[in-house]
Amino acid sequence: MKSFLIRLRALFIAGILVTVPVVVTFLALRFLFEKIDDLLGPLVSRLVGHDIPGLGIVATGILVFLAGLVTSNYIGRKLLTTGESLFARLPLVRAVYRTAKDIVGAVTLPRKQSLRVAVMIEYPRQGIYAYGFVTGYLSRQEESGPRALANIFIPSPPVPTTGALIAVPTDEIYYLDMTGQEVMKLIISGGMAVPEELRRRTGEIDTLTRESEDNQ
Repeated sequence: MKSFLIRLRALFIAGILVTVPVVVTFLALRFLFEKIDDLLGPLVSRLVGHDIPGLGIVATGILVFLAGLVTSNYIGRKLLTTGESLFARLPLVRAVYRTAKDIVGAVTLPRKQSLRVAVMIEYPRQGIYAYGFVTGYLSRQEESGPRALANIFIPSPPVPTTGALIAVPTDEIYYLDMTGQEVMKLIISGGMAVPEELRRRTGEIDTLTRESEDNQ
């Protein structure tokens, strides 16, 4: 009887390992499908005269393709540079645009590793830890003098382009010895793609800090 229960437990765990990734993938894709379809779906439906599920995704895909086609030539790149310069002059828009661009770059261009400074911090309260990325450094003036802070973006699974932005004292940050792609994979998987052990990054933090400050 005991061996039967052990065998039953092993089969159940094997089933979980097979089905959970499929379910998570399905839910993430369904969420993305609904959100992307809602971008242009209502507009296209009004033009066509009736609702066609998925038509918004087709229209969005065509729009994205055209945007890539336009920005692949000299004039398009100049227009893109001008637009980004305009965004850079708007404080709130600048922060949102830069973070969104870095996240998309980290997911679609893993070699670029825009969000490569991966960290772990206590959030949303002491004793609970969250994974995130350093997006910039700043200082806050206090009575005892300036205090170094880091802007940390905490992506939300399964769609990492949403999340929380918080400022954390640099001496309270645990810098992870992981690539941005590894941490993003961990977040998107809901914690299933996790390493056996988390290690602190040493030796490169100052260099990464200067690079991050230079890019501001």
